Amino acid sequence: MKTFLKILLTLIILGGLGYGGWYAYNRYFAETPKEGTVYVQSVSVITGVGPAGRSNRYGGVVEAKNVIEINPDKDLSVKECFVSAGDRVEKGAPLFSYDVASMEIAYEQLQLDIQGLENGIRTSNEKVESLKKYLLRIAEFKKYEVQLQIQTEELEIRKKEYDLAGKRKQAEDMEKALKNTVVYAPVTGKVRSVKSSDSSGDQDMGYGEGTQSTAYITIVAGNDYCVKGTVSEQTIHTLQEGMPVRITSRVDDTVWSGRIYKVNTEEAKQGGARYYYYDGGGEQASKYEFFVELDSSDGLLMGQHVYIEPGAGDEAVPEGLLLPAYYVVETEGAPFVYAADGDNRIEKRPVTLGARDEENGTVAILEGLTYFDRIAFPDETVQVGMAVSETAYVPDGMGTDMNDFGAMDMPDMPDLPDMDLPETAPGEGAAG
Repeated sequence: MKTFLKILLTLIILGGLGYGGWYAYNRYFAETPKEGTVYVQSVSVITGVGPAGRSNRYGGVVEAKNVIEINPDKDLSVKECFVSAGDRVEKGAPLFSYDVASMEIAYEQLQLDIQGLENGIRTSNEKVESLKKYLLRIAEFKKYEVQLQIQTEELEIRKKEYDLAGKRKQAEDMEKALKNTVVYAPVTGKVRSVKSSDSSGDQDMGYGEGTQSTAYITIVAGNDYCVKGTVSEQTIHTLQEGMPVRITSRVDDTVWSGRIYKVNTEEAKQGGARYYYYDGGGEQASKYEFFVELDSSDGLLMGQHVYIEPGAGDEAVPEGLLLPAYYVVETEGAPFVYAADGDNRIEKRPVTLGARDEENGTVAILEGLTYFDRIAFPDETVQVGMAVSETAYVPDGMGTDMNDFGAMDMPDMPDLPDMDLPETAPGEGAAG
């Protein structure tokens, strides 16, 4: 009996020492902060939705698909303009006329110059022929002087012929201009703007920022409208050509439908300082334009500012959180992501996966992750315990005016359990 008690006591002591060693390792070694910093992003930013799981809204402006710019001849001045901003014009309608009074005088002077050059060339040719005949009759010692006179006269003829060609070209162009003193509309449409000689007197239809033109007259061809929006490099991956979108008014409940027909990834625009770092630093985000083709433009005005929301509005809401598949690590058995914990350190966060979308490269996260969480791209430099650094990104469509949040008409959110959140959580985009 005593022997059994001794053995049992020894096992208990060894077990306690083993558990103590295991606890000490995990507490003081396994979770020891690692050197280096890992950049993390909010899941709501990566997925292009707000913290509540709703898609971002992008600011957009109604524009014409085809805008014609017309400028007068740089050598002529405008005498009279026949249209004003807002006028409807048909193809072939007169737009403006040139002031040709001074041109007529210049044309007459050109004709005199041409006639004088022609007479001068004819006279010089006759003189050359006379000198050549004279050269045959004179003594040898006088020939050098006569030959020099012939060469000089021939050089003068070539100069006059060159000047004559230039004068004739000017006269030809001027003659065409005198026969076409009125410029006509090349297309049917509406006049967007008309520039006057005095910039303070410019006429325009107030289409808003981004529609200004330096052309003398701009014409919106037909009634073919589109909506231009801007998207940042952070969320451009969420937009694809052919994607259905909703266009909503900023002043009422009017809704239009359409599809993205172009995402301009070639020409980046530098936006304002829309990234803000917790350490006080900052940088500018590249912005890209995308264009929406409307199913109907009834009720829209050129230059009107609207909201653009991905989705047609009646699709079924997919189950789970759609995350780009490359954020999930599956090489070690159970899938996980590198997420920031409550101490702003990297941890391995187990996740439960749902359906995959191979075409868009996403996987549904059913459990383990929320839109409030912050995760890192899983490259070889990321280690558990490393500190995290986050950029508080202002999503596309979000203004600095807090009233923009009210315009979002956010759905009611359930009460959330107590949880440690970052000091500044990204919000959902509203107005650009």
